[in-house]
Amino acid sequence: MPRRQNTAAQRAREVQHETGTKYTAALREASKGAARVGTFSLQELLTECTTLPQWTGVHPEVDAEWAPKMFDSALLGGPVPYSAVLRLAGDLAGNGMSAEMRLESRKDFDSLVVACGARRFEFLLYQDDWVCELCRIPGCDRAPVSARCIPYCAGEHLAERSEAELVRMARDWGSDRREDCSRTPAAVDPGEEGDQLISAAIAQGVYAEVSEALLVSCYEERHMIEDVYWGETAMEVSHAMDREQLRMNKVAVAAAKRLQEAAGGHCACGAPLFPGAQRGVPTRFCSSTCAAAGER
Repeated sequence: MPRRQNTAAQRAREVQHETGTKYTAALREASKGAARVGTFSLQELLTECTTLPQWTGVHPEVDAEWAPKMFDSALLGGPVPYSAVLRLAGDLAGNGMSAEMRLESRKDFDSLVVACGARRFEFLLYQDDWVCELCRIPGCDRAPVSARCIPYCAGEHLAERSEAELVRMARDWGSDRREDCSRTPAAVDPGEEGDQLISAAIAQGVYAEVSEALLVSCYEERHMIEDVYWGETAMEVSHAMDREQLRMNKVAVAAAKRLQEAAGGHCACGAPLFPGAQRGVPTRFCSSTCAAAGER
């Protein structure tokens, strides 16, 4: 399969040859349109990685002794570390070799972002083997709360998810935590990630639904505890659920206070906001009536 033409890297080389411009400067201009190159498969990217010779240019960000070994990728708009591509291939192994990918953005020799379906990954181009999954919202440069179960950043995008999404993420996260603590079921801890879900639920006014999904997936349906566990273990799990419910209530109240203080303490209608979780009422509204009006 021939290499694709008219990529940012190739255009940069053409400009360098014609005008004498430094390669990095030419690449900076050419890369402005790199994200328009289109899609490619994981197999095509691996073919480049395993067949192209090592790039021999001078890395503008790091000294030669620290520079990663790179190849000049037509698909990714310029030189990229071999090891980063191989690590990405490992992360996407479950998607298959035909997984469709695209270059979202590139910042010269600093970093680039590639997307595969809804998943987004950042490469650092000045060191080996550094690939980090990002929040799934295009353009966001923050890490997700949990790439596997809660794939949105805690800053704002998690709080924008729907009730159904938050409940699903709570179930997935709780199930993972429960599996981790399968030998000591009363020791399950939803952790900071669970608290981020609670904060997002408060922002959307769905605390009851999300906290219940998180609690049950971490432990068990309350009426099933004695059927699933026995004796002392059943009692310990029941007490652990009670303690966790109280703790989540405190987390919810604290999250509501923070969000309401950020909103100036008043609803859009001018009424004061009250701390605490109100069922069906996002924390920036004083009542379900104002929430309904504000969503229109």
